Amino acid sequence: MAVPPRYPLVLAPTPILKLDRLSAQLGVELYLKRDDLTGLLESGNKVRKLEFLVGEATAQGADTLITCGTLQSNCCRAVSAVAARLGLRAVLAVKGGKPEAYDGNLLLDRLLGADIRYLSGAEFERVDEALADLADEVRARGGRPYIIPESGSNEVGALGYLECAVELAGQIGQGAPRFDTVVITAFSGGSQAGLLMGKQLAGLPSEIVGVPIALPADRVRDSIARTMVKAITRFGLAIEVPKTIHLLDGYQGRGRAAVGDEELRTVVQLARQEGVALDPVYTAKAFAGLLDTLRKDPQALGQRVCFIHTGGIFSLFPFRAELSRLLDGEPLFSA
Repeated sequence: MAVPPRYPLVLAPTPILKLDRLSAQLGVELYLKRDDLTGLLESGNKVRKLEFLVGEATAQGADTLITCGTLQSNCCRAVSAVAARLGLRAVLAVKGGKPEAYDGNLLLDRLLGADIRYLSGAEFERVDEALADLADEVRARGGRPYIIPESGSNEVGALGYLECAVELAGQIGQGAPRFDTVVITAFSGGSQAGLLMGKQLAGLPSEIVGVPIALPADRVRDSIARTMVKAITRFGLAIEVPKTIHLLDGYQGRGRAAVGDEELRTVVQLARQEGVALDPVYTAKAFAGLLDTLRKDPQALGQRVCFIHTGGIFSLFPFRAELSRLLDGEPLFSA
């Protein structure tokens, strides 16, 4: 089967930034690939996936995009932004009750015109059924729905990070550092699956390492392998699932939505030392895991390491109270 058409959405190639002060502290060359700059309101890693998911949706004549996530889902916000940009309707099934005031990604969802359906925890356990019901509802009114899985994580969405690996290999070919390791945040592992596929197809020399921020490592590895198998089978890709899928385990914390002082301190540290904002829920957890690994052994991942910053800045704002408490305390870092 042919690869779905790619709908151009990403501002690419995204830049590569050396973190000079952190590199000096850690004794390793540490870089960011700024995938937080892939777009405006649709910024982050999800828009790379949406190039192919929306390409398939529009090829099928869809007029409504349906997806799901937490109240502060980056994917829901990106889907809402892309739908508004293309004149499509967005319907979102989110886990949690309607808040008294919208904030962060949820505020943007509503600003962008998305139809929000709030699900209890028990209802979200059966979210696939909820999405199917929403699709039936759209069809009943004469619409044409297209369901995007949570986080855009399937074999179609993974093509976005296959292309990211191709992009990165091209940047290295044009003078960017030859990274020993490329590190990315892993929830379900769809982006890492794409990078692993693109590594083989583009000859990317770097090892690909994920940092699970919620699910057990074995579950993430299984998800990555299944996604790759589906892509290989469906699109006829001449690649193999690697025998070893590398993860930095042990940094899941208290789960995906829970954020503690360690994650917030990492947000503050990178902001003050390098002028870059992480999001507390995803990238800060993964980046904290990367920093911990490098502090224990600066050569654990080679001399040149690139962390793909997958975005999520709008998730900062719902944590304003916790950040304010932290920022108004004792100085966190010396000048």
